[in-house]
Amino acid sequence: MPKITASRAIGALLVLVFLVGGGNLWATWDLNQATKADDRQLVASQARQQKREQAAQRAAGLLVEEKLCTDLGTMAKIPPPAGPAETNPSRAYEQAESRAWHGLVTGLDCKQIP
Repeated sequence: MPKITASRAIGALLVLVFLVGGGNLWATWDLNQATKADDRQLVASQARQQKREQAAQRAAGLLVEEKLCTDLGTMAKIPPPAGPAETNPSRAYEQAESRAWHGLVTGLDCKQIP
């Protein structure tokens, strides 16, 4: 039976320490790589979700804009009363109101007026 000397035991322990340390380094590196891959997938998933939400918000905004332009256009199409405003204060108010409706339609750049 071979004799185990102190130097052989120390050498065996040193090899064991290097093996365990190397295994620990490899496991840490592997875990780090897996975490980075998960993070990239999470960021990509969040970006896709954000794009979907932006598209939905854009569509909702266009729908609101269309409805608003339709209603404003309807109001702008109502003809103001003809005649001089000086003789009838009510007529002056309605003529100013008509100009305001037309200004809103123009200011909002509504394309179609019903």
